[in-house]
Amino acid sequence: MNQTYSYSEELISESKHCHSGARPTHDWSHTWRVARLCQLIGDKEGADLEVLFAAALLHDISRDEADKRGVCHAALSAQKAKPLLHRCGFPPAKIDAVIHCIETHRFRSNAPTRTLEAQVLFDADKLDALGAIGVCRAYAFAGENGQQLYSSLPQALLLTRSIDHADYSPVVEFAVKLSRLKAAMQTRTGKELAEDRHNFMQAFFLHLQEEVEGLR
Repeated sequence: MNQTYSYSEELISESKHCHSGARPTHDWSHTWRVARLCQLIGDKEGADLEVLFAAALLHDISRDEADKRGVCHAALSAQKAKPLLHRCGFPPAKIDAVIHCIETHRFRSNAPTRTLEAQVLFDADKLDALGAIGVCRAYAFAGENGQQLYSSLPQALLLTRSIDHADYSPVVEFAVKLSRLKAAMQTRTGKELAEDRHNFMQAFFLHLQEEVEGLR
C-alpha cells in the first residue's frame, strides 16, 4: 500500500514474522496482495485506508496455529491482533474497527460485516482466490494436501459437498466453493473485479476439461 504511518514498518515486520514458515497459499505474499487490493477497493469505495491497512496485514496472522488447534483462524487472528496493535502504536480509537474486519473476513463463517472496511477486506481476501492467482493457489493447496491434479465428479455429488478426500482436486474446489465467490462480493468495486477473475477461472477449468478429455 502507498500509505505510510508511524507504525507501518513495525506492523509489517510483525505480520511477516507471524507468516514465517507459512504455506504458499497463505504466506506473506497473500497478505500483501490482499493489502494492495484493499487499497484499490478502499480508494474507490471511500473506506478508511488506515483501518484497512492494519486489518489486511493481520487478517491471517494465526492461521497456522488455528489449523493445528482446529479453531476459526479469523477469531484467533483477531484475538492476537488487538495487543499487537496497541504495542505498535496504532490509533486506539480505530482498533475495534480493525478487529471487526479480521473477525468477519472468513467466507465459511458467515459472520455479518457491519462496516464498509469489513466488506472491503472480505472482498479483497476472496478476490485473491479468483483469477490467475486463484488457479495458482488452488493447485498450491492441492499440492499441500495431497489432492489429485484433476478429478471430475457428478453434479449431484458436488451439490452434497460430502466429497471423499481421495476424489478432491482444484476442479472440485472450483465447483463447490470458488465458483460461488463472485456472488458473495459485498462492494461494487469488488463485484466488478470478481466478474473478470471469475470468468478467467471458469474458462481455465473448461479448457482443462477439454484437454483432459482429448478435445483439444
